[in-house]
Amino acid sequence: MTVTLKVTVTLHSAMDPRRAFFERLAEEWDAQQPPDREEHLRRLLAPFREDLQASGSILEVGTGTGALIPLLREHSPAAPVVSVDLAHGMLRRARGRCPDAWLVQADVHSLPFPTGAFDRAICHNVFPHFRDRRAALAELARVLRPGGLLLILHDLGRDEVNAIHRAAGGAIGHDLLPTGGELYRLLMETGFGQVEVEDGPDGYRAIGCTEGASHPVLFDNR
Repeated sequence: MTVTLKVTVTLHSAMDPRRAFFERLAEEWDAQQPPDREEHLRRLLAPFREDLQASGSILEVGTGTGALIPLLREHSPAAPVVSVDLAHGMLRRARGRCPDAWLVQADVHSLPFPTGAFDRAICHNVFPHFRDRRAALAELARVLRPGGLLLILHDLGRDEVNAIHRAAGGAIGHDLLPTGGELYRLLMETGFGQVEVEDGPDGYRAIGCTEGASHPVLFDNR
């Protein structure tokens, strides 16, 4: 697939201080990650292998430097993977990692894709940074087909993520994960008919299915 780097950044997102924050971090981001990062990401995706293999198309929101792209391709070799980020510097690094990736600079609150364009959407370590979570979830529901699946995944539990963001301060000091109950209600109110949320020492994760899903989504069955 030829690299496509579109720019669809709105006025609001251009002024969002989070964008400048992650632009500044882009060049050093990978150097700050633990050496076993790839293995950790493999374990993170492992419970969703069947869901990803069944996918016809995948949207990854908040790709950063593209660490997840090769693993998504492993799970879904026949599915196109479109990776989005707000920070152009992050996408430059992702392009260096995956020269043939489909990369789009865009705002999750106003995605440049038609309704029902994707079977799966993944938000890894990015959800707290959405400035309007309700609007972002509604937009993700829009670009998913009926019965499409949204995965919200975090490497750490809610308390640890929130402590890290508070300590960082500045542009992300108030970017906090909601409680499981709050996220459950948000998902149910923004177009997701089947929802599961888990928060524990192994991480914070949520699954939501858009209306039309033909199978239950239960963490206990994974």
